[in-house]
Amino acid sequence: MIELSKYIYENYPGLKNRFAYWQILSLLDKNEDKVITVKDGDKFLGAAMYARVTDDTLWKLQYGFMKVDNPQDALQMLSEKGQNIHFLYLLAGGAKIILRGLREVVRKENPKTISWLSPDMSKLNIWKGRGVLCLR
Repeated sequence: MIELSKYIYENYPGLKNRFAYWQILSLLDKNEDKVITVKDGDKFLGAAMYARVTDDTLWKLQYGFMKVDNPQDALQMLSEKGQNIHFLYLLAGGAKIILRGLREVVRKENPKTISWLSPDMSKLNIWKGRGVLCLR
């Protein structure tokens, strides 16, 4: 978990400005079951942490009432048991790597929707299954 936390902390854009390293390590350690990694041997190609959020929380994310860069909001999302998957932090070297991780999450969780924020956190992307992608 230490290697993964260092990889995320060093490579995720702007994360150092919002979280202390120990907060990332603690989040990963406490939510190991919600972490997806894609590796090539010992090298990380991508990593993501997701939460199972409720429809209400997804709405709050969409309209800016909750923020993934707020540690308290992130903890609240991680404690929920909703039907929607929201990727809190996604770090990947390309679309193929994202799709490898996404397939694993869909197979494991069978969610109603999957959502993530653009890297600059200005746009919420929602995938509703069967190839439908809503950009908000």
